[in-house]
Amino acid sequence: MHIFSYKNSLFFSFIISCLFLTACQSTTSEPAQKLTITEITATKARADAIAARGFYETEIGNINYIAQRQCSDFQLQSHRGSIRYPENSINAVIDAIDNNFDVVEIDVRITRDDVWVVHHDARTGRETGTIDNKQRKIESIRYEKEWGYLRERDQDSGMLTSSVPPSFKQLASAFSSASKPGQKLNIEIKSRAGVDDLKMLDYLAFKYLGSGNYFFSSLEMRNLIRMRNINPDIYLAYIQSPAKASLQKLAADLKKGAGSDPIYERNKEQLESIQAYGSRRHRVTRYDSPVRLDKLKKQLKRNFGYVLDIRHYRQSANTLKYAAKRSGIPIATYSINGHDYHEKTLLAQSKQHRPDSVIIDDTVYGFCSVFELPTVKPLYTTDSNAKLIASMPADLDLERLDNLANYAQNKLYPAVGNTLKSTATESYIPKKTATKSTTPVPNLEIGSREADEAFNLETDPVIELELRKK
Repeated sequence: MHIFSYKNSLFFSFIISCLFLTACQSTTSEPAQKLTITEITATKARADAIAARGFYETEIGNINYIAQRQCSDFQLQSHRGSIRYPENSINAVIDAIDNNFDVVEIDVRITRDDVWVVHHDARTGRETGTIDNKQRKIESIRYEKEWGYLRERDQDSGMLTSSVPPSFKQLASAFSSASKPGQKLNIEIKSRAGVDDLKMLDYLAFKYLGSGNYFFSSLEMRNLIRMRNINPDIYLAYIQSPAKASLQKLAADLKKGAGSDPIYERNKEQLESIQAYGSRRHRVTRYDSPVRLDKLKKQLKRNFGYVLDIRHYRQSANTLKYAAKRSGIPIATYSINGHDYHEKTLLAQSKQHRPDSVIIDDTVYGFCSVFELPTVKPLYTTDSNAKLIASMPADLDLERLDNLANYAQNKLYPAVGNTLKSTATESYIPKKTATKSTTPVPNLEIGSREADEAFNLETDPVIELELRKK
């Protein structure tokens, strides 16, 4: 990215933050506070120190590359939007745009009165909820009469927020207004939709996003075949169901995370059902071989991609990547066993065998920084904080600068890859001492008003078993 683009990115980020993010909306009535000369100088010095490392900080706090990012030429897809906001929310999508993701992935379902809404789970409870503590099936909700009672749930605290989850029309409009050239919306179709409903979805996407700015994905082959007939030219992505071992691992993690919590007792039957589904009744239609890939091509015909669990991809990467490249089929991977597992598996693969695209629960900087970092340039400054940043090794984690001064007092610094290192020896400190958790178990805490809500962990289709990891 050239300097001109860098300055425009800062200006763009400021505009986006004030137009869309809830935090800005809540403070628009307050008078703007002017920065002192000292504060302006310190802010500039911090920006210079970050720029010397090849990055800039946006107005809403994302760490972005100044030049071309260095992470194996992956197309980066933000899973349900930014990890810093409730999943599938407009804020999460806007933040992912600001973070320079290539693609923002969202999930859509159809309500009882034929309105497309943005929602991952088949029922309310985990990602959204209501104050009456009742679960509702999305396909049974009347949008006009009932949708306004739903609220997005903060995935860290479990508390309901003040925001109503968006309709697809609302989110598509926000994406269109905020997105940068080349950024696309990946619309994953969760409902088993009829032809008329799919026609409406494609019409809305074209109307609010414009041709070439979106594509569709689904686990349901029927959805994709119908969409191919509706829109012969649209890019489609078939999602293969998770590996059996991944489902078993997820069920074990859910059980472990809830074992000491009353929620576990209320969901014991559902958890056992998930585990049984992952062992006895699990069936996956796989296409991860050259012969099977040809069968996939016969069904989707042209202009399509293939998305699969990283555990499945690891088993067949050597032959699958070559066959897919020869046929012009882009490969994307995901994981239901946490971002860390996905990332480590990708790191372990040779560059030529890595997928073309990855759907991740991380920031662009957080993901790319473990692959390669830009060369650090010398910095001359009189600002103490900027000097401290400049004195750190190349793998300083720029997303944890607020903690740097405290760590430095103990001759430590936060390093990329979610670790702490010694400034004296640069040796790794065990991950358990890091302030940022590595692979957190699902947060099942809920607020006092929602304490009696019965969470449903049994979902349909199978990929909905995933709880979003942060």
